[in-house]
Amino acid sequence: MENFEFGTSSKARLAGVNPVLVSLMERALANSPIDFGIPKYGGVRTDEEQYDLYMAKKSKCDGYKIRGKHQDGNAVDVYAWVDGKASWDDVHLAIIAGVVLATAHEMGIKVRWGGTFGSREFKGWDKPHFELV
Repeated sequence: MENFEFGTSSKARLAGVNPVLVSLMERALANSPIDFGIPKYGGVRTDEEQYDLYMAKKSKCDGYKIRGKHQDGNAVDVYAWVDGKASWDDVHLAIIAGVVLATAHEMGIKVRWGGTFGSREFKGWDKPHFELV
């Protein structure tokens, strides 16, 4: 099994993210059977970026009245890197989630995966998302 490491873009997108979460993601990536990275807006977000994602119906947090964990550096989103391209395939993201959650348990870090978020409208709607609890 290959030990993956974050590339330059993903490292830059982790700037400002809680160091505990960065450490978790780096260790999970090194243990993952699937390479993964951090997409644009996958790390810390400004109020305006959060609002833009809310308006595009990609977030339930508007960035002002309801702040998202990304705004405080306590959340990160990922994408799988498979066959030389980004993937948001449910299976790929579920495998990554299993590795991240197992690694968090080993490290004693409480983390929540967006794939378990649930409501009638948004059951498991945010599979790329991980946040500190």
